[in-house]
Amino acid sequence: MKYDVIVVGSGISGMRAAIEAKELGANVVLITKSSPSANNSFMAKGGINAAFGNMGDNDNIFQHINETLKSSVDIGNEESIRIFCEQAPAAVRELVGYGVKFSRLESGKLAQRPFGGSKFKRTVYASDETGPAIMKALYEVIKEYEIDIIKNHMAINLIMKNNIISGITLFDEESQKVVVCEGKSIILAMGGFGSLYRNYTSNVKDATGDAIAIGLRAGLKAMNLEFVQFHPTGLEGTNFLLSEAARAEGGKLVDENGDSFVDELNTRDFVTRAIFKEMQKGNKVYLDLRDVPTEVIDTKLVSIKKRVYTLKKLDPSKDLIPVTPVAHYTMGGIQTDVIGKTSIKGLFIIGEAGDNGVNGANRLGGNSLSQGAVFGKISAYEAIKFANKMKKFNGVDYYDITNDIHLVERLEALAKHVDANALRNEIGQIMFEKIGIIRTEADLQSALKRFEEMEESMETMQSDKPSTIKSILELINVLVVAKAVAKSALLREESRGSHFRIDYPEKDRKFKTNTLIGLGDL
Repeated sequence: MKYDVIVVGSGISGMRAAIEAKELGANVVLITKSSPSANNSFMAKGGINAAFGNMGDNDNIFQHINETLKSSVDIGNEESIRIFCEQAPAAVRELVGYGVKFSRLESGKLAQRPFGGSKFKRTVYASDETGPAIMKALYEVIKEYEIDIIKNHMAINLIMKNNIISGITLFDEESQKVVVCEGKSIILAMGGFGSLYRNYTSNVKDATGDAIAIGLRAGLKAMNLEFVQFHPTGLEGTNFLLSEAARAEGGKLVDENGDSFVDELNTRDFVTRAIFKEMQKGNKVYLDLRDVPTEVIDTKLVSIKKRVYTLKKLDPSKDLIPVTPVAHYTMGGIQTDVIGKTSIKGLFIIGEAGDNGVNGANRLGGNSLSQGAVFGKISAYEAIKFANKMKKFNGVDYYDITNDIHLVERLEALAKHVDANALRNEIGQIMFEKIGIIRTEADLQSALKRFEEMEESMETMQSDKPSTIKSILELINVLVVAKAVAKSALLREESRGSHFRIDYPEKDRKFKTNTLIGLGDL
């Protein structure tokens, strides 16, 4: 298999990159770990930010830049943010051209709603099914363009020669073998690591930080992994997210007495900590939609109404909905330049997998989907430029492949006596309790020690619950990333954005910089 451009990951970043590459004439393939819809973009329901100013509130690109910078808490990259905010309106218009049916005003303009951290109604939406509306439309374009799709293949490692990308090794779930895909350029758009917080996350199960682990093994640095955004309103006891759309349409957060205790549309880190403090007091927290007009619930919050009733047998127009914060978005990733380029020539990393500084310490609500669309397009253009310069493929050495073949053979034996599911559940509990909303040095050190023990004990672990090779591959990546997150959180001895250290509760000017972690630091 040989391609000009290899795109790994089928979220909005990956699909948009693959479509752009195809439109520019490249031979392109889209590789997915499981199915094309198993991604967090599909799960994003609330909306997509672009400064159209359609709601009469004088919103503009300058305001979008300002609020994104403010949300980054002084460590966002201003150039990345400027590029993103300037390109977001065009990115949304392109999505409309690809067939996305966004909600509209009577005038025919795109409807927009407020989202957390913003003073403006900037978020374009498709009822409360924005992610599915976008991803279904993009997938139809992928099929229409006859872009090659390789499903159920998990990326293992990059192949390089003289610091130039050559290809990538993949684990084929069907054959249980290692296969190689050669490329003149590669775009990793594999998502973040929210699934490390298993049982406390809104993420799909595939979000195991694979691109970060792969990047670290290739000698790259991970940046700002300590910044994990918790969404304030997960439906208690589930991984279903009660989108910010609910609060944007008038929903209130209340305590057990029905009293409001926080500005619902403040930044997500602020609202999350306010909820967490109530929970620490032993109080339950609820989303109250009872004063939201039924017509609004039935037209703009349809998904929430259906899922809340299915999962909890509650009627949002009559009942309080119990909520709890869940890990939602990871700001940190493999360090890149402003457009996703890495120090490995021909390799680009975008979306949650990479960090170009567009989010800094906290992501502004509604920015993620538009970031994916903007940088997916830009990275594809840059990848094709590089591929065209290459003229021919860089070549793959047999040695590069045999290393991963031997790895899979070893993991096949390991899978027979390692209970990956049990370890993942324990990791999820540790991540939430010790590397979650509120952190301390003691908790972080304890988590790190346990992760190291897990790595050391895998060879000797004896369980009567066998695992799959894929689950062991994921577990290896999860432990690498979990250690890197803990190390990053230890290094940042302050509180900033989504990172809150109770032993260092204030922001410190000397940490107005990025945290960098390499494989040798773990």
